[in-house]
Amino acid sequence: MPNERTQSIHVLRNTIPFALSLLALGWLIFPTVQGIVSRWFKFDESYSHGLLLLAVSLFLTVRTCLRYRVQPGFYPLWLIPFLLALIGYGLGDILRIQAVQQIVVVPLLLGVLAVFMGWRQVRHFIVPVGLLIFTVPVWDFLSWTLQVITVEINRVLLGLMDIEFRVEGVFVYLIGVGTFEVAHGCSGLRYLLVGQSLSVIYGELNLRRLRSRIIMFCCGVLFALIANWIRVFVIIYMGYETNMQTSLIDDHDNFGWWVFAATLVPLFLIGRMLETSAGEQMGALGNPGGDQPAPDQSGRPRTVVGTVLMVVLPLLFWVLLPSAERKISSEPAQLDLRLDGERFGPLFSNSLEGWRPQVRNPDRVYVQTLFDRQRIKREQGLPEQLLVSVYSYDYQRHSAELIQYSNRLYDRDRWHPEDVFSVAAPGSVSLRGVTLRDRVSGERLHLAYSYYVEGIWETDDLKAKLTQIRGFIQPREDASWIIYGVACGDCNGSERLEELVSSTFGKVVERINQHYAP
Repeated sequence: MPNERTQSIHVLRNTIPFALSLLALGWLIFPTVQGIVSRWFKFDESYSHGLLLLAVSLFLTVRTCLRYRVQPGFYPLWLIPFLLALIGYGLGDILRIQAVQQIVVVPLLLGVLAVFMGWRQVRHFIVPVGLLIFTVPVWDFLSWTLQVITVEINRVLLGLMDIEFRVEGVFVYLIGVGTFEVAHGCSGLRYLLVGQSLSVIYGELNLRRLRSRIIMFCCGVLFALIANWIRVFVIIYMGYETNMQTSLIDDHDNFGWWVFAATLVPLFLIGRMLETSAGEQMGALGNPGGDQPAPDQSGRPRTVVGTVLMVVLPLLFWVLLPSAERKISSEPAQLDLRLDGERFGPLFSNSLEGWRPQVRNPDRVYVQTLFDRQRIKREQGLPEQLLVSVYSYDYQRHSAELIQYSNRLYDRDRWHPEDVFSVAAPGSVSLRGVTLRDRVSGERLHLAYSYYVEGIWETDDLKAKLTQIRGFIQPREDASWIIYGVACGDCNGSERLEELVSSTFGKVVERINQHYAP
């Protein structure tokens, strides 16, 4: 009994430095971690594996602790990378780039371990803790590149078939049949993340040589990409063969996971070959002292000093950073803008044929449906409905950013894109246009939009995201999403949008500038 009590006290003393440091760090990064975890609970997105991977990471971490019998000390040299990671987190907060804060969360966790373990011990925890990087939603920046690669691969595959088609951006037009959009969900990002995770876990559990682990990881990436390319090609080809009547169009997610599961068979066969290779067997027999604990070279007083530093540093950053002042309003304010007058009359609706964009936590909003009085005079009834909307953020911060996954132009479960085009606006500005078709009723809408970030116009998501960095060196920090819509039956949607934009664009931009320009 005394031995068990002594052992429990020893374990508790060893745990205290880590617990206090992680508690202080958690106080600082809690909003960022909360944002990461919220993405895990969106089970139709690319990070729904987050909870499962967290459980695996905890299991591997405990397994490593028991295997190597950690002896905490204080290794001050590792304060340097930990402090650099803290500075990176602070810069992400000041520049209002949430992705920067998210990407340094895992290095911060490893930094805490390194300060108290040193390299000899912490190297065993790199994979168990580093696995969490595959749950951090910074991989979305790869989505566009993966979409383009997927389109180009399918361009080659379709070119081998007797199919008449053309490709514009991420849209594949099957002439006389229909249109496919290789959207964010078709990029293969979710398969890539899961493939990477499984490869790393397999390597941690079964492989000892770094070379074998790298080969396993590269194979996991390759097979994950191939699975998505096959999935998209089969769906497009079946859509062509069935005149867009195939059930795979609506059930493409389940079909994709079956294809991905099939690619795991050769992946694990390769893993088994690596595991039984001569190099791995020699590695398993060698290094007999590799599992011995590292000697404690610091002493308890120095460990206390290290614990104090590791608690004070995150709390100091928490006090100095301005993020606590960035509150989100429960209801957005109305942007003071009036477009109805001699030409346009108001309609009492905030949507267009049931469509409206999905926008999260804007600070100011203007949404107005209109009709053109001039067209009423020439035709009977109401031949069309128009919509002008502006969603503005006074400044961008966590959960209130212009470019975020929750902000979507349309619900892809209801609306299907049929065409893309450009819409000219006054001042040499170009808006991106898209024609949507209701999957149930067949009704069509024509939309045009652009991002107005700190006085700069962009239609590309990534460029609009990067533009917000300028807010650190100039007084203007606002970001707006300007969206036009036309529902007009068989009219020329792009022409009607250009008429609407040319008539109202100047007033919209003038009002935004009056409110935000210094």
